[in-house]
Amino acid sequence: MIKKLFYFVFFLISLNSQSQGYALPEDIGDDFVFFKSFDNKIHLLKNNINYVFENKKWVKKTLEIVPSKRDSLVVFLKKGFNNTNFKTINFPDKTYFVLNGGGPVLTFDNKSLLRVDNSVEQRNQFGAALFLHENKIFMYGGYGFWTYKDYMTYFDFSSNQWERHKFDPKNKFIPEGRWKPVFHKTKDTLYVLGGKSSFSGNTLIDMDLKDVFIIDFVSNTIKPVNKQINPSLSLLSSSNNGFEFYGQKAYLTIDGITLFNFKKNQSTTYSSYINGESVFKYKKQNTPLLSLSDSIVFIKEDQNFKTLNFIPKETILKFSKKTRDIFVIEKAKIPYKKIIAISSAFFIVIFLFNLFSYKDYLNKFILHDEFWLYFASNKIMITEDQSKIIKILESRGEFSSLELNNLLSKKKTYAKSHLTFLRQSFVEELNSIYNQLTGEKEDLINSKKNPLDKRQIIYFTGKKISKKASFLQFVFKKRP
Repeated sequence: MIKKLFYFVFFLISLNSQSQGYALPEDIGDDFVFFKSFDNKIHLLKNNINYVFENKKWVKKTLEIVPSKRDSLVVFLKKGFNNTNFKTINFPDKTYFVLNGGGPVLTFDNKSLLRVDNSVEQRNQFGAALFLHENKIFMYGGYGFWTYKDYMTYFDFSSNQWERHKFDPKNKFIPEGRWKPVFHKTKDTLYVLGGKSSFSGNTLIDMDLKDVFIIDFVSNTIKPVNKQINPSLSLLSSSNNGFEFYGQKAYLTIDGITLFNFKKNQSTTYSSYINGESVFKYKKQNTPLLSLSDSIVFIKEDQNFKTLNFIPKETILKFSKKTRDIFVIEKAKIPYKKIIAISSAFFIVIFLFNLFSYKDYLNKFILHDEFWLYFASNKIMITEDQSKIIKILESRGEFSSLELNNLLSKKKTYAKSHLTFLRQSFVEELNSIYNQLTGEKEDLINSKKNPLDKRQIIYFTGKKISKKASFLQFVFKKRP
């Protein structure tokens, strides 16, 4: 509890001292591109008006443009010159703006904003994964003209046109078409996670795809990752290209900042909630998070007042976090079905063997219920009083003359001599029943004087009427 309180106080101090907001230019409006340039500076680009954040203030510059109708259609795009319609990607000496959906490409170098493509607006790869490889701009997937794309294109600087990338002819795996995937480009590999497609029964409803594949630029092939996606993974698609966070790909989600490390099979979410409210609650919609060397930068909009905000990465690392596996790791497969089948067969054999043995064991005893005595395949009817005495015999192996007297005289009082007669008759009749049932001539119930009280007689029996072991006792314990 103390540790959590310490982190909370540290966060508040950090947030107040290092995450203060800087007001955006008054004339910026709502339509602009918020981006980080190739030289690691923060910009607001409103058509050809460039605001650069330097020394904690905005510096306004007007960029050179080609005033042709063709170029102006892009620089002054009617549907909006903003982060929804333009994606940025940095080269060592320039920043490029790629129109969402494909086609027009602008280049920015702090002095000018020029259109460099020889194409038209394609409207064919909205929501594609945009990345850089070997100084070429690539787009994978996307959506356009009512179909999800399963291919990759690149911008050819020799012709200034978009070309379709051709994979190795031996490549047989083609993933399902998608847009808005989660992805991470490393040196020679592109990891693609999920994205969105549509339900087969309703093309108007998006559904999250639950797969991962790798585009290998060395072998020029696409390789599926045949592992199950962790069902608890909180992010399977994204409408933006994310940002870099200490070498990992990061996305802002409803839970906080989620990082992906595909090589280590880890997804880590740093919660952005303090006292039930997200730090990014008022982030301006459809603007990205930008990553500087030591901070995350975003635009905050509260009651139409916009500010530029910085949060140190070290502060984010002190947020509470939750780490999940991206893939469900399957342990070495054990032939459970085979083991279960063999074990079941073994236990069935043992069970049947013991069952038949137990049956043979019981055949040596006289069994009974409330109305019958059983022995082997024979049975004979008994009275209620006989059943009670047999229960005593079975549990203790003996009963006393006093117990039998109480049973015989429970409804009527008899003289001692008559009780002796009734007792002898009862035992003789019970012995007769046993002899008739078992076929033996010797009495199963015998008598002797009680060594503790010579006035009493003890009636006892042999093994045939003594207590029997239960089936479990017969199997697991020493058999009587």
